[in-house]
Amino acid sequence: MISLKGLLNSIQSLRKQPEESPTSYIYRPDVPKIDFAAGVEHLKRSGRSVVEQPVGNTDPAVVAQVIQLGQAVGIQFEEFTIDLDQYKQYFEQAEYVQRYPEYYRGNQPEKTLEHFICYSLFNLKSDDVFVDLASEHSPVPEIFGRLSGAASYSQDIMYPAGINGNQIGGDACAMPVPDGFATKAALTCSLEHFEQDADTRLFQELARVLKPGGMVCVVPFYVFDREAVQTDPTISVPAKVPFDPNATIYCAPEWGNRHGRFYSPKTFMERVIRPVQHQFQFKFFYLTNASEIDPSIYARFAFTATRL
Repeated sequence: MISLKGLLNSIQSLRKQPEESPTSYIYRPDVPKIDFAAGVEHLKRSGRSVVEQPVGNTDPAVVAQVIQLGQAVGIQFEEFTIDLDQYKQYFEQAEYVQRYPEYYRGNQPEKTLEHFICYSLFNLKSDDVFVDLASEHSPVPEIFGRLSGAASYSQDIMYPAGINGNQIGGDACAMPVPDGFATKAALTCSLEHFEQDADTRLFQELARVLKPGGMVCVVPFYVFDREAVQTDPTISVPAKVPFDPNATIYCAPEWGNRHGRFYSPKTFMERVIRPVQHQFQFKFFYLTNASEIDPSIYARFAFTATRL
């Protein structure tokens, strides 16, 4: 446990750093980490509302509150009951065990369910063009392409710039592809990492990139009973990550990520829906039985946006 003297020294060190613009976005940045307690204290001293625990978005009472808050702003959550047999069939056909045994080991039920929900909602066909956004090392492009015959691309800011084979490198908010390039796009555990106004700009870019009738699917849809952001302050504080000014900051020990936005229904309406309301039709889903796949599942909501 850090001593009081050590905590104060860490905070003092942060204060002495010159004011700089935030570093360029890196999903898992290689920055000198600080002590968790020092990071929390730094955020508190900045005047932010800080909670020293992860966001509790799976609490049944919170889920019910989210649904109610959604109705108040015009977001209707349709019940989505996962067909367990279809999920098992998808899991076997995707060959996660044979081809990707190390992919998110320890968290594979969550990830494979996210993939299954997207695949189910897409109804991909051989003439589709699919893009997995913020794909990193995900097997989704290979799996979706193999199972459907669709042309399948992975996109990530960490890839070399431009189009290289089936990889699209660079900012998802300014993709080096022509108008109407894709018919389907997915964000699985990705949208929450888009900092500042990048979430707004992403959907404006998708309005260009998707053909009319094209669809983007987001799962999990990280929505909470208040505007919030989850962070690991050991990373985000030294990286000077900017947080939404009115968001409550939840500090998650050993989470390893700098930024995870949790919308309130109201802020999602303001940030994402309204800027593209004439270009997309949104549909929202409450995953009623997600925990039946595995108790570790934390996805509770998803949404699609279809290009008009």
